[in-house]
Amino acid sequence: MDYEPLMKRALYLARKAEGGTEHYPMVGALVVKSGRIVSEGYFEKPGEPHAEVKALQKAGSRSRGSTLVLNLEPCSHWGRTPPCAELVIRSGVKKVVAGMRDPNPLVSGRGFRKLKASGIEVVSGILEPECRVLNRHFVKYITTGKPWLILKLAATADGRIADRSGTSKWITGEPARKYVHRLRSKVQVVMVGAGTSLKDDPSLTARLQGKAHQPMPLIVDGFLRTPVVARAFQSPALIACSSKAGARKKIELARLGVRIIETRSDQNGRVNLKELMTRLGKIRIASVLCEGGAELAGSLLDQGLVDEIAFFYAPKILADEESRAMIAGKIPRRLDQALPLYQPELRRIGNDFLLTAFLHEV
Repeated sequence: MDYEPLMKRALYLARKAEGGTEHYPMVGALVVKSGRIVSEGYFEKPGEPHAEVKALQKAGSRSRGSTLVLNLEPCSHWGRTPPCAELVIRSGVKKVVAGMRDPNPLVSGRGFRKLKASGIEVVSGILEPECRVLNRHFVKYITTGKPWLILKLAATADGRIADRSGTSKWITGEPARKYVHRLRSKVQVVMVGAGTSLKDDPSLTARLQGKAHQPMPLIVDGFLRTPVVARAFQSPALIACSSKAGARKKIELARLGVRIIETRSDQNGRVNLKELMTRLGKIRIASVLCEGGAELAGSLLDQGLVDEIAFFYAPKILADEESRAMIAGKIPRRLDQALPLYQPELRRIGNDFLLTAFLHEV
């Protein structure tokens, strides 16, 4: 039987919850019997039943003798909900078709083994690359304890993010800017550096029609120069500072409800970005969208912290050596030392172009 069309449907269902599952995976499930789908379900948000539970409950007695299709191995441990593998066994399902093994060390094949031990046939690895890409945030978080980091930048065709006066509004057109709001709605945190915060005072929200998941703003500001009236602080927010930041400003921000993440600092008082990523993981942040500026982007790339890029290019040229380059990296690199991009894709959004790629194999 060709399971790929069914797995594509499971992935479609899983993607409906993009942005809402926090540090948990996106999962879609189908109950199939006599060649037709009898029920579907997807995991929507933490605390709710998992995808396979919803699909099996909808199917009821029709689950007996059916095939369960889902993009991730059923869990076999107690968390916020009971183990799904046990419910699958009780449901009378005769076959489970999964996209990939759960990378969670608490599961990692145990769900499959439990199903097989009960006499259920298990088929895995269907569209596994697509399944891994969908849940790349979760895979990195659960295996390393650190968030998946996407670097988003907007530049002219010659790679400039602002003119010599610092003006950057607007390099790209309205369709591209709307797309950025969709990107924001798919992550837990949107991050910018202190320079961007001071210059643009961004709110870092996802402004979309209808109900949209709202990410938490994060400002990387070693000395806490960002004013307490910043727009980003109008909702629950994070700010990362170095150990050289002033105590009075920390108190002021704490009174506003801003969560302060203090890291070790270098001699220039900058935030230790590697430590910041570890600290974010400890508070269950699995996905971060960084929107610049150039120095923060350069530091993240220099330290190997970027997992994915989303670079927008506008069809215009500044042709001015005093205009601002999109990335201010500090490591001298020869051409043969350039950072490779994996699975690059180029698409047109309005009049602009979006280049997406990974910085490593997924």
